[in-house]
Amino acid sequence: MIKTLLVITMIVALVLSGCANQEDQAYDQAMKKGQAALVSKDYDAAAGYFKKALSYKKKDQKATILSAQTNNFLVAKSMMDHPDQAITSLNAVILQKNGSGALRKDARELRDKVMAAKQQNAEGTSSSQASQSSSSTASESSSTAASSSSTDGSSSSSSSASSGSSSSNTSNSSGETVTQKQAEAAVIKAAGYTPDEVYVDTTDNGAYYSMELRENHTNDSAADPNTAPSAGFFRYYKSSGKVTQLDLLSNTYKEIK
Repeated sequence: MIKTLLVITMIVALVLSGCANQEDQAYDQAMKKGQAALVSKDYDAAAGYFKKALSYKKKDQKATILSAQTNNFLVAKSMMDHPDQAITSLNAVILQKNGSGALRKDARELRDKVMAAKQQNAEGTSSSQASQSSSSTASESSSTAASSSSTDGSSSSSSSASSGSSSSNTSNSSGETVTQKQAEAAVIKAAGYTPDEVYVDTTDNGAYYSMELRENHTNDSAADPNTAPSAGFFRYYKSSGKVTQLDLLSNTYKEIK
């Protein structure tokens, strides 16, 4: 009787072990297919594979991260007509810890396109308004045009003064000129890194420098700046020297104390 129970116990253990091995293999296969789909830019398929992987291991951290990252990217692609919302989702993809480097790269490229299109639309709207204003001015009487010319001269002087004020924004509160390299060094220090630990992608936005810091992990996949994990998005304000960091939850920049 005891021998029979031992045999049954061994059989049950072998069956359970076999099932576990099958699930592990199915999980591994789904994860590999999902990551391959990301590389080939088949994002819908990748999302499906990661979802399948989670059906085998519901609390698996890697599958959960890749699933969230891929879904955020798909949300961004569906929100192209709403640039701000698309950028928010893309930021989530880029800032995802331990996520896919290939997807981070794609998100950065798409984010650049969205921001460029947004700026182009803003410039187009501004140009259209200026054209309408010019047409209205041209239709006025000669006496009004003369008055307008005088006003334009005054406006031009005001514009020049404003331009001079804008140029002064490259100086900090103590009047010292701040170079891009100095601004980058200040942001790196405020973020708690050293220059050799991060890559810096900087854009001059006039009143401030906009930067993304990317972790530099020597001798691994994160050594590629295109796929390196993001350490965050920052702004350095030229006039005050204030450094702010993007808070993903509120989608606002908050000052680093």
